[in-house]
Amino acid sequence: MSPRAVTAVVGVAFFLAGLLIVLAPLSTDTPSGIAVSCGNAVGMGYDEVAVEAEGGAFVEICGRLRAERLAWAAPVVVLGALLLVGSAVVRRRSST
Repeated sequence: MSPRAVTAVVGVAFFLAGLLIVLAPLSTDTPSGIAVSCGNAVGMGYDEVAVEAEGGAFVEICGRLRAERLAWAAPVVVLGALLLVGSAVVRRRSST
């Protein structure tokens, strides 16, 4: 495999892994053991009213969980995208 192909494969792997991490659901448990859904890192599936009903502190906990997940997963997605773009932009060597 050429370095360009390896870069593309690694870029796809990083990009898809980062998207999976960003879109994976988050949850936390109450002291009584009931799971509270926090949506995913971008907030899809998050119902603030339902979380507020479980307790006011869970809104802050869910916000912190989403921010932490996004803080380390977003760079993985960006790195994968940069590797993909880089492998597409780099020219092949001309055979002479």
